[in-house]
Amino acid sequence: MITANIYNRVFFIKAADYGTAFAIDHGGKQYLVTAKHLINAEKQETIKFFFDRRWVDMPVELIGLCRGETDIAVFRANQILCTGDLPLEPSSDGVVISQDVFFVGYPYKMWTDAGKAMNGRPCPFVKKGILSSSFVGDDGIPRLYVDALNNPGFSGGPIVFQPPGKTEYKIAGVVSKFRIEFERVIDQSGDHIEMTVAYNTGFLMGYDISKAIEVIERNPNGFPIP
Repeated sequence: MITANIYNRVFFIKAADYGTAFAIDHGGKQYLVTAKHLINAEKQETIKFFFDRRWVDMPVELIGLCRGETDIAVFRANQILCTGDLPLEPSSDGVVISQDVFFVGYPYKMWTDAGKAMNGRPCPFVKKGILSSSFVGDDGIPRLYVDALNNPGFSGGPIVFQPPGKTEYKIAGVVSKFRIEFERVIDQSGDHIEMTVAYNTGFLMGYDISKAIEVIERNPNGFPIP
């Protein structure tokens, strides 16, 4: 069961594209994390947040982007996005391959109304899968592969888990995309033709939250937590 400290850190956003973002705390400061492919790095001075059933512009400052294909961007907002009494550790330490993990966000721009429980913010959707693989490639990038059907709109959302034997959740990573493969089209006679169609293989691809922490530690300029 997903807990309040997760729900209250997740946001429906619109930058260069629609998607999800979430707040993390590190070194006594708060930061906004999302997927790099959702933003325009050269001129992203505001991000639209969905609040009280309308889009609101929030000024932001880009703290940094992860290098290479690592699909993570980190921002400083101009205010506290989630109070310190709802902690959620950004760390994949303790995650185990084949365990249940959850990802949270706004697929296909969908959301639900949770009334006063969300203080005007849209309630996100939650999906579950198992951590199919977690490894660091030859390029030094730590990737997460989740056996789950990811959908457009979850990009930028958190992948969360409970270490075995623990009740508290942690953030293991950031949702990036889903693995696509191409199948050849079959004609009415059952023969393959040259046309292909893309399909979602059912593997969510994400990146370890440690890469966001590296960005923060290079430029620790988040909003101070009271």
